[in-house]
Amino acid sequence: MQAFCEQVFHQLELIVTSTSELISSIEESDWEMRPTAGRFSIGELAGHIALICEADTRIANGASEAEMKAFYSSRTPISKKQALIELAHSFEELKNNYLPLTESELRKIHIAYWGVSYSRFEWLLETLVHLTHHRGQLHAMLVHHAGKDPKIALFE
Repeated sequence: MQAFCEQVFHQLELIVTSTSELISSIEESDWEMRPTAGRFSIGELAGHIALICEADTRIANGASEAEMKAFYSSRTPISKKQALIELAHSFEELKNNYLPLTESELRKIHIAYWGVSYSRFEWLLETLVHLTHHRGQLHAMLVHHAGKDPKIALFE
């Protein structure tokens, strides 16, 4: 199973690298742009993406709703520079948490505070999908709402 984790981490590395490039391409004047009322601004989405790896790891490890609210309120980036730092830190936390796990630890079921239960390996896949989803959203916001094509490859 560890070989599968290494393959997932290869994909995560690609996603994190291209996401970092996307965030780097955001102009400060576009940070507050909110294409849809009641939804993330470009900057808020970048901040959310930056924390996904660590947040999803915390959830997979059984963090409570209160713990997650405290995490988000204390760590959500408010600038491009902070988002880039948090994205790198968050990915390192994910790797440090997952790479040492044994096969039996990867198979262990963990229940999220809202009731869904996945194995640790499934949580890793969920993190990959979550990050990929929001990276696509950020790319679409930049292209279709900010009118800027960052010309960043999203896949190999």
